[in-house]
Amino acid sequence: MRVQFYGLLFDLAAGWVDATGDLPAGSPPTLVRPTGVGALQFSVARYSGGKHPHVSLADLQDMMGKHCEGLARDFGSHTVSDGDIDKVGCVSFEHGETMAMWYLSNGRDVVLVTYCAMGTGDPEISKELAESKLMVETIDF
Repeated sequence: MRVQFYGLLFDLAAGWVDATGDLPAGSPPTLVRPTGVGALQFSVARYSGGKHPHVSLADLQDMMGKHCEGLARDFGSHTVSDGDIDKVGCVSFEHGETMAMWYLSNGRDVVLVTYCAMGTGDPEISKELAESKLMVETIDF
């Protein structure tokens, strides 16, 4: 189902719901599966005026590299996809948790999407991670 979620358009996987209202004030927009094990969160930076930023795929790769350096985790290689929406993503299975991150941009706006779950080998995590990747692939601004 195609949805609008905090200014983003994407195909919402079946069973995922908006949990943002159940979190402390100031928490990022968050999706969960009510019987699931992880959370998918969105941090959106919108261009609002001034000099056009022209965010490139190389900029996203740089942002991802810097973000990963600050997390003291091994994220391995980054996946990269260019087009109308450029995407850079990576996944880590360390410290007893699964963490996936994606930076996306349409050249003006940037979104950081993260999936986090406690554990690494749970089949539910694998399912949620796969569904998260599919949702991210369909994001439009």
